[in-house]
Amino acid sequence: MNKSKPTYQELEKRLAAAEPIIEALKNHEVDAVVGEEKIAFLLLREIEEALRISDAGFRAMFELSGIGMVQADAPAFRFTRVNQKFCEIAGYSAEELLTKTYIGLTHPQDRQRDMRELTRMLRGKADSWSIEKRCTRKDGSVVFVGINGAILRDGTGRAVRILAMISDLTASKQAEQELRDAKSSAKKGKPTRLKKVAVKKARDSASTKSSDKPRLNKR
Repeated sequence: MNKSKPTYQELEKRLAAAEPIIEALKNHEVDAVVGEEKIAFLLLREIEEALRISDAGFRAMFELSGIGMVQADAPAFRFTRVNQKFCEIAGYSAEELLTKTYIGLTHPQDRQRDMRELTRMLRGKADSWSIEKRCTRKDGSVVFVGINGAILRDGTGRAVRILAMISDLTASKQAEQELRDAKSSAKKGKPTRLKKVAVKKARDSASTKSSDKPRLNKR
């Protein structure tokens, strides 16, 4: 039995529940939203519902300026829709991205893991996924991204497209690496400092012992 369309009152309630999340995204408070996988998944479902009910509502939610949004067909995963934020993350224009695929932008070393997650959904083992991966930008540079995505199915359950929220994690990943490097340098530097102290103590000790030796009086 097909689900009946939600009433106006039900839509109002859904939009009211999603409003704080949308506002956070508009204010570029991405970490507060994307960091919570369940919240991101709920927002994706709201966008999916807006797609079914109203193309205008879908466009409004899809163009949220605080986070990248993409839509791609299945199973080829060719982009069919991208927003401006994702264009900035990937370094391509919207027209260029519509000639590319979701997997095509993935860094070669992350493609197998990325494809494994998508295959699980195509086989009906999951309806959403969350992953961190690297993408190659148009200029050849690498960007770290966080993905929260959902798959849309037709009435028979066949996967027809994916919808994903994409956030740029490059700055936070660089900060984490710098912290690890600093800790590593501190650990390597500590034995060196101890060695210098030990040498100084040895010299001081030798000097003290030398001064303590009885001196022979000259005749």
